[in-house]
Amino acid sequence: MSTEESHQHLKAIDAQTSEQELIEIYKSWSETYDQDVTEDLGYVAPKYAAEQLSEKLDEQGLSKNARIIDLGCGTGLVGEHFHKLGYTNVDGLDISLELIKIAEKKQVYKTLQCGYMASDKCKDLGMEPNQYDAAICIGVFTIGHVKSKGFDDLIYVVKPGGLVCFTIRECIANDPSYGYFEKMNELCELKKWRLVSKANIVYHQVNNFKSWLYIYEIL
Repeated sequence: MSTEESHQHLKAIDAQTSEQELIEIYKSWSETYDQDVTEDLGYVAPKYAAEQLSEKLDEQGLSKNARIIDLGCGTGLVGEHFHKLGYTNVDGLDISLELIKIAEKKQVYKTLQCGYMASDKCKDLGMEPNQYDAAICIGVFTIGHVKSKGFDDLIYVVKPGGLVCFTIRECIANDPSYGYFEKMNELCELKKWRLVSKANIVYHQVNNFKSWLYIYEIL
């Protein structure tokens, strides 16, 4: 598939895209997704994020058996990088059953399940609170996907003292309709988390698209 054709799937997603529409887009995209985003768009954010979170986990003295949840795991691109880094206890959750089926074939997750972020009181995640040493969420806080309420899910699933790592696409970081910065600051003021690191990274190498990569500690 050409780079232009790869972009057509992304162009179908905007701020008005509904949850069900998003599910349908990924259903039709699932079989070619990995090639489209990695080979044609140069999607490198999963690699950078997994490496950065791994460094912070090492600093905390956690072993490669640290329990990690990959929220919005998709086809398992983040899971693949954690697997290469030697992690053996990574779970995944995604809205798309079709993407989960692709991830299952890679055998890089301990468990995989379908779930929904940013719902009322985190109930649609289908998880108990305070279960994980870390959560990672890459390519989720982006155009037409999960808005700032999804940060509550990260805090919900991770133990106090644990880490959360996520990207926010640079092009919408300041968009008030998504509310990312306001929510992050609110959670700091409420002492729900504290900022550990912030970096501006390459997201898609094609066109040099950028994103912010954040790591917070849960308090």
